[in-house]
Amino acid sequence: MRVGIVGCGEIAQVHITAILKIKRVELVAVCDVNEDLARQTAKRYNISSHYTDLSELLLKEQVDIVHITTPPQTHMALATQAMKAGCHVLVEKPMALNLNEADEMIEAARINKVRLGVVHNQLFLPAVIRAKAMIEKGTIGDLIGMSITDCDPRNSYEMLNREHWCHKLPGGIFGEMLPHPLYLATAFLGRLEASTVYCRKLSSYDWLAADELRVILEGENSVATIIASVNGPRTTTALDIFGTKASLHVSISNGVLIRYTGSRIDHFSRGLENIRTAYQWLADTASIALRVALRRYHTGHYHLIERFIESLQNNTELPVTAEEGREVMRLYQAITSQI
Repeated sequence: MRVGIVGCGEIAQVHITAILKIKRVELVAVCDVNEDLARQTAKRYNISSHYTDLSELLLKEQVDIVHITTPPQTHMALATQAMKAGCHVLVEKPMALNLNEADEMIEAARINKVRLGVVHNQLFLPAVIRAKAMIEKGTIGDLIGMSITDCDPRNSYEMLNREHWCHKLPGGIFGEMLPHPLYLATAFLGRLEASTVYCRKLSSYDWLAADELRVILEGENSVATIIASVNGPRTTTALDIFGTKASLHVSISNGVLIRYTGSRIDHFSRGLENIRTAYQWLADTASIALRVALRRYHTGHYHLIERFIESLQNNTELPVTAEEGREVMRLYQAITSQI
């Protein structure tokens, strides 16, 4: 299958690296309105063609799949154009700016008999997959809730650049951050409603409406909280998943999964729990290091893209469907409208 990529920014490099490792596809072209960037990207990865206009790429390259890795403001128009040309589309998160755009994209896929997938890459990290498997096996008992922490540093490029596209999203910079915790929460807990949205501004950046966000999501038998901040010293993403028998801590940043069980409140039991926790950190860290050394470690993007391609070739369910992306957009719109 022939693949083209629209958008040659930072996230496109992740897509390109993943695609080049998959033998069943050929990356034939990249496209960006910045011609120098498109040319440099094609040269760097030895891609045969580069374009500044998607129409020209679609006309000349006869691609089967188009990856949309541009800013979210352009997702709906570009994805719809590619689908009208008969291409399957994999679009970065958030899939659109609002629910109406998401619905237009889903309708375009239906009318043109192509498939539309959404990049929810953190669902395909090994630690997250292991956590879901443990929950399905009943390891932590009944699932009652989770807390998701997503923090970025105050001195990041996006924060310091007032002209960055993220500040023009619904909800400002949180419009870029929110899809990750939202798709994680819905993947574990199912349908949720945003019951409380609280935001506050602590920094002096006049281009930010808010830099601290707290959200409470309610399900039928569960509760999730989201803590989002752009005031931290470094990027930190983690899940704490609570069950009736045990809890799980998943460090997205470090790729580590820790299981905590109930223990007596005495010094010996606490010490033993600390040893078990340290062992789990060490074991997961060693496993990741070994896979990196053997070149067997892959990103969540790689696993998602590989499954996306397999689903097209085998006519099976997409790893993340457009309907799942739409559900995230429903919550996204409800929350960002209050920031």
